[in-house]
Amino acid sequence: MKARVARINLSRNDIEIFETEDFYDWLGGRGFGSKILIEELNKDTDPLSEDNKLIFAVGSLTGTTLPGSARTEIITKNVLTNGISYSSGGGQFGPVLRSAGLDSIIIEGKALKPVYIYIDRGQIYIKNAGALWGKSTWDTEEAMKQKYGYQDVEVACIGAAGENQVNYACIITAKAHAFGWGGSGAVMGYKNLKAITVRGGNNEIKIHNHHQYSVEAKRYQWALLSSDISHLLKLGGTHGMAGAGGFTGQVATAVRNLQEEWWADDKKKKVNENAFRNFEKTRTSCYNCPLYCLHEYKMNKNGEDLECEGMHANSVRGFSSNWDVDEPFYVLKAHSLCNEHGLNVDEVSAVIAWALECFQRGIITPEDTNGLKLEWGDGETLVRLVEDIAFSRGFGKFLAPGVYRAAKALGRDSLKYAMHIKGVGLNEQNVRSHKAWSFGMAVSLRGGGHLGGSPHVETLRISENTGRWLFNLEKAGVPESYEGKGKVVAWFEIYKALIDSIGVCYFCAGWYTFTLADIEHITALFNALTGYNLTSTELWNRGRQIINLEKTFNIVHGDISRKDDRLPDRIYDEPLTIGPNIGAYVDREKFEDMLTEYYTTLGWEPESGIPTKETLQELKQDDLLELLSL
Repeated sequence: MKARVARINLSRNDIEIFETEDFYDWLGGRGFGSKILIEELNKDTDPLSEDNKLIFAVGSLTGTTLPGSARTEIITKNVLTNGISYSSGGGQFGPVLRSAGLDSIIIEGKALKPVYIYIDRGQIYIKNAGALWGKSTWDTEEAMKQKYGYQDVEVACIGAAGENQVNYACIITAKAHAFGWGGSGAVMGYKNLKAITVRGGNNEIKIHNHHQYSVEAKRYQWALLSSDISHLLKLGGTHGMAGAGGFTGQVATAVRNLQEEWWADDKKKKVNENAFRNFEKTRTSCYNCPLYCLHEYKMNKNGEDLECEGMHANSVRGFSSNWDVDEPFYVLKAHSLCNEHGLNVDEVSAVIAWALECFQRGIITPEDTNGLKLEWGDGETLVRLVEDIAFSRGFGKFLAPGVYRAAKALGRDSLKYAMHIKGVGLNEQNVRSHKAWSFGMAVSLRGGGHLGGSPHVETLRISENTGRWLFNLEKAGVPESYEGKGKVVAWFEIYKALIDSIGVCYFCAGWYTFTLADIEHITALFNALTGYNLTSTELWNRGRQIINLEKTFNIVHGDISRKDDRLPDRIYDEPLTIGPNIGAYVDREKFEDMLTEYYTTLGWEPESGIPTKETLQELKQDDLLELLSL
């Protein structure tokens, strides 16, 4: 089975459309993109150079009748780490791209002047974007839809942050769906590419066995809708489940640059999902998803109207508790500015929280900030600082490289307050108290963040019986336990690689509801779609191969090894002093034991994290042997 791929070289103004079996062989999405990147990129390539590639790839199941099959993956060389970057986005962009007759776009080179790519039912044009340059992502999308029509037109674009090549600029589609990681917006900005605008057509996704696919999709939907977790997501989204204490008020959060994980009840109540319902206009959803986990809010403060779509828990946590801001308007305003200008929420939260703590400790002074006074809880000032980062002006220009690089540049012992993993800012909850959850962040292949191998087995506190059934591990659901957690994270990392490749939202795919994490579901759907006859073991091994590709890319391109798979020192050295998890911290020795277990489970050398020769030969990845000089 073959997919249609467009290779667009902006330097030469050259467009090639070709068909390839590699797309389905690597499951689409993240698997296909990572395969292309490691094959075609030189290890010395600067992420912000003509030689870097920006790959848009839908999942093999994207745009089908499967619930949540909306995802598109962007793969590129990571601006912050020099390793791999994969980033998943929802909305309607992927399904519309497929309806236009394309499964992937590989963007190369750099345009001499700002351009946008217009795809009209399979035909591709490179057009002048001079009139769009300087516009926000919202205004860019509006301009494209006014020009080409509102029906069946989707736009992925950058704002000021991408144009100014802020290291954590992201790409936005449908005004609120972010391809948030790895500085993909900065890569797009460097290439002078403002937007990709797609008009869908009547192209039908080829399905080998329609009847069998329909049967499997309906079975999958039944399992999804019968889940209590799915109903909670539908009730309040991740804002309700995990933002500002969640539904119960007991969920941990990031407080003042991860100094603590427990925020005052009176503050949480001002910005939790229940409080925000007073401002809710409607609920929204991605393509073919029954959960409607996104909110659209409208509010006013001092005569300023604010209306935008959001928010997931990361924005709530990042712009409220991590900055100690309990005013709903400023939390929503910071979130909306990140969408409008194209900024990664987690890095914005981390770098500003670092600056706040450094100012609090006298490490940063008004002389460094151009007179700006940084205080916890000052939402009005911090919102202005978000915009300054996007436009790379004032003190925002100093913060634009990201928390790790800003701390390195400042010196003055400020690096100890930079919450990062592999140079990627950290804005997270449960980092000390839930061992598998935080360990998944530490080993994340793209650096930082929980959407790699961090499992929900601990937050859901699965029973001993369930832990034994899923992982042969009775204490899998015990947050305080280190036992077997390296194996659990390795399992979820492989599973997430599969989910990102087939193009299904993680919320719909077993991250919360483990019935859906049965690999048999995915195997049956993929085989019905493609006509392949893979066993579940063969499909699982493809996930292992994807992880090996990305790990090898990190080693060769970013010199990323065991020394980099670690948490910030604060998480080991500063136990929590308040809240239900008081006293919690991560034990260094036990962490190292988890890391050894994780590497061993994946078939990597325990001392270095390099995939072993035996593992790569077993999985027929001899090309990686050569790259690693094994």
